[in-house]
Amino acid sequence: MIPGYRKYELFFERYRSLVEILVEKEKLKGKVKILDIGSGEGFFKFFFDGMTNLDIDWHGIEVWKERAEFCKHIGYQIDDTNLEEGSLPYPDHSFDIVLASHVIEHLPNPKKVIREMGRISKKNGILMIATPTKPPIIANLDSWYHRISKRNIGDTQQAFTHNSIQNLILESLELDESHILDKRGFRIFSSRKKLPLENWKWFYDLSVWLGKHALILVPEVNIIIEK
Repeated sequence: MIPGYRKYELFFERYRSLVEILVEKEKLKGKVKILDIGSGEGFFKFFFDGMTNLDIDWHGIEVWKERAEFCKHIGYQIDDTNLEEGSLPYPDHSFDIVLASHVIEHLPNPKKVIREMGRISKKNGILMIATPTKPPIIANLDSWYHRISKRNIGDTQQAFTHNSIQNLILESLELDESHILDKRGFRIFSSRKKLPLENWKWFYDLSVWLGKHALILVPEVNIIIEK
């Protein structure tokens, strides 16, 4: 879908796997309205467009001007929203899918933003939250360090384990574990630029397997929720 350094790039697996999972679970039908919070370089759009034939209305929130302009160029409607304020400028039940990939760890108010994501998603809508994760003791120390450090907007503010981010999402949305469609990581480590490991299918298959069955080892997770 996107030119890369290697044949099986684990960096892009968080985008590719989301589309694959939603297709397999038959969650993508008809016209779909998607909000991509922290839309970056529009990677989600490349994979949705390349792996489905859906009619998608793309909306994004992106504060970096260069990235926002690029997303507009490829078909997003972009809002310049200050997530630090914890509110999203959309009516209730506006979106079929709401995405936030590697965003909430930068916010001082992640619970409030997750609640807003739930508010603007439709009944039975899909929410996907991805974030870096760490082992429990390291995550606690890292969070403490961020709390006492001088902070600039956009700096990392939170550290999560795979369990703590799951619990935060479910608590914020007032849902139970039955609403989790999928939870996984993608790699123990990446050799994307320096080694040829990600040209080898066995390394890709092993990384994906470990991402499902050894979550304590992975440095990032995607959690997909059906509201």
